[in-house]
Amino acid sequence: MTELETALKELGSKTGQDIALDENGSCTLELADGRMLLLQERADLNELDFVATLGTVPDEARAVVFTELLAANFYWKETFGATLSWNSDLEEVVLIYPLPLASVSSESIETIFTRFLELQAVWSERLAGLVADAPDDEDGEYDDDGSDGDDGDGEKDGSLIINP
Repeated sequence: MTELETALKELGSKTGQDIALDENGSCTLELADGRMLLLQERADLNELDFVATLGTVPDEARAVVFTELLAANFYWKETFGATLSWNSDLEEVVLIYPLPLASVSSESIETIFTRFLELQAVWSERLAGLVADAPDDEDGEYDDDGSDGDDGDGEKDGSLIINP
């Protein structure tokens, strides 16, 4: 049994899940709260990737949201070594943390697993907030109620408009 297999088995014992990589070098875990986590061994890069989807971003919110995500990725200042990415095939924001296989031990796997799940929860919530707060109409203004503030007469209806 490899160090990675041993570490994953021990993590599984502590979390009450069967954690073992399949013939493709991956394992998908469903957490008690419904979140999903993919573990993917990438032998060509000599790493084990922790991967989680965080949510979708509507077209009209992408400029604002992606700017925030890119800023957070800069030198990983708000991701603690993980990377925020855009999966264009699935149109979802993805969080990825690569753990070098040379660093794999039962302790490192457990530590990264715990921290990654915390980071996933924080970024899922933050992404949802960014999407909710993004401009939702063509003039780029933020509306408090999700509407465009126009009641059909071509004039703003008095709803609060907050400009960034």
